[in-house]
Amino acid sequence: MSSGILRYAIRRILGAIPLLLGLSLVMFGLVHIAPGDPIQSMISPDNTDPAFIEQARKNYGLDKPLPVQYVIYIGKLARGDFGRAITFNGKPVLELIKERASATIILQVVSLAIALLIAIPLGVLSATRQYSLLDNTTTVGSFIGLALPNFWLALLLQFYLSVKLGWLPAISTDVNNAALLGKVKYSVMPVAVLAFPSVAYFARFMRSAMLEVINQDYMTMARAKGLSDRKVLYRHGFRNALIPMITVTGLQVSRILGGSVIIEKIFAWPGLGSLAYDAITQRDYPVILGVTIIAGAFVIMVNLIVDLLYVVVDPRVSLTR
Repeated sequence: MSSGILRYAIRRILGAIPLLLGLSLVMFGLVHIAPGDPIQSMISPDNTDPAFIEQARKNYGLDKPLPVQYVIYIGKLARGDFGRAITFNGKPVLELIKERASATIILQVVSLAIALLIAIPLGVLSATRQYSLLDNTTTVGSFIGLALPNFWLALLLQFYLSVKLGWLPAISTDVNNAALLGKVKYSVMPVAVLAFPSVAYFARFMRSAMLEVINQDYMTMARAKGLSDRKVLYRHGFRNALIPMITVTGLQVSRILGGSVIIEKIFAWPGLGSLAYDAITQRDYPVILGVTIIAGAFVIMVNLIVDLLYVVVDPRVSLTR
């Protein structure tokens, strides 16, 4: 890595700090104005003792004004302290996140990799054989993939592959304790549900990007120089079509991350998505904030990697300014 790119990466990382502060401020305000009370979620519904409830609020610092609570939270966050969960047996938030993060990362990386491996060749073939049976089938399949709600697809797969046929486990609670083959079985349906709309989106975008570059003057000039269609297509067209594809891949990571909250819950996948869902339903403020900030940092990091990949794909791009 050149010193210019390294300086660019350091500037982007430092620039992410105000973004994360803004994200924490917005989320802190939203979780506190949302209806519900975390103390009521953690105690028995029969316990209506006002003194006990007031003491519990003091123990978690919820009796202080919101600006004071936020300043205290940010001060702890600067020292790497994400606080303790109000529910989840009062575990440290960072410990909860560490326990769940690997499951979510595996789910995200595998589903994204499978989506790209299927969609890029499909999009290229669809563009080079425009209006053929393959192209029309890909177009119709892409629209269906984009229109289908992923939670509906998840329930459909569970019903047929688990309940009717018994081929795959319906839920993935024990995925961490399973052997390799077991992990694969637990992962098939969650990965398929997350990858399916991404395949449709990427294939549609890759087809459009390839069609755009195929009709460019430099492609015609390359053919006029005597290069074969295959060399022109893959040496000049494919590389240029990949540049916008990198951008949408970065955006799609954020979309998959958001969509995994419901999918992880449906399949009982022990990741950050299901942790966030449970924290929201129990109004566990520290866990909601911790997961949101970590997810925000992950998205910022992915976008930084996307920008650095521009240099690899297109050396004309400079990131040193």
